Amino acid sequence: MKRVRTTAGVLGAGAALLLACGLGVPAATALPAPERTAPQSAAANPCTSAAADSGRQVAGALPRAEVHRQLDAQAERHRAARELPGKGPVGAPGDGSRLKVDIHPAQGTAFKEAAGRDGACATHTVSREVDVTEGSTTIYTPTLYPAGGSCIELVTVYTQGRATVSAWDWCKSVNFEASVPIDDAFLAAYTDGSSAYTGRVVRTDAGSNTWTASLYNHTTGAWDEVFTQSGQTQGRNDGWDIYELYSTTDASNVAYSCHAMAGLTFESSNISVRTDGQWAAASPDNSDTHYDQPDSAFYCPGRSYSMVNQYDHWKAVG
Repeated sequence: MKRVRTTAGVLGAGAALLLACGLGVPAATALPAPERTAPQSAAANPCTSAAADSGRQVAGALPRAEVHRQLDAQAERHRAARELPGKGPVGAPGDGSRLKVDIHPAQGTAFKEAAGRDGACATHTVSREVDVTEGSTTIYTPTLYPAGGSCIELVTVYTQGRATVSAWDWCKSVNFEASVPIDDAFLAAYTDGSSAYTGRVVRTDAGSNTWTASLYNHTTGAWDEVFTQSGQTQGRNDGWDIYELYSTTDASNVAYSCHAMAGLTFESSNISVRTDGQWAAASPDNSDTHYDQPDSAFYCPGRSYSMVNQYDHWKAVG
């Protein structure tokens, strides 16, 4: 999740939180973009299909109180850190003289702000093998937020002992408000056997600025609702589909997130942008990489990242 604009009040002093979402340092100079290859078949892309809304809530959704019990600690931690640089020497009681480094890097597709932007969609990998072992690490990979003043960010969240697909409310509570665990039932309904789900966030009413996050149900061929919200965004008017995390380095200057994600593939494909109700693949026309930071920002030797197809498909290993 990205840095909020200046919306003092709801987030307290300096509401430029990078909450489980904000980038704490200026984006690095973008690397040369890869050449664009042929787009993927639309038939394999639920984002641009004619699938209807099911009218049902996503299966397995947690009660709101449980969402807050599980995820409020992450929100509070990132709010508390919003005034700090994204990287810098910090210490904790008992650490002695050893310095740790707080990191908050990101790479992936950034959606350009433009009139008429009203949705985004992507197919995101999930893993039940991510092993977060300490509390400084929260992984939001991938995370999807459409351009156009969205009320919702749809986030794949990995914390200690938990993996969920969750919805962050950018218009009212500025917190996680819905969540579904990545368990056997989730994989059966919302993935197609490839350990990847397709999620979208679209504006459903322009007058009230109402947005709805949904997951594509491969069993029914329809979209199930995760969360809906309306109001004025306290986030940004551009957007993203990115690999993002918060972590801290260990004594060998390797991020704990690196250990948690070692050898695992994190991928986003079928990345799509909606403008005035019309879907198009993410491309140089509507997207770029202005949130990218260099590989070194991840403090993860051996990690690899590539923009497979500009800008509708990226992939990272580790």
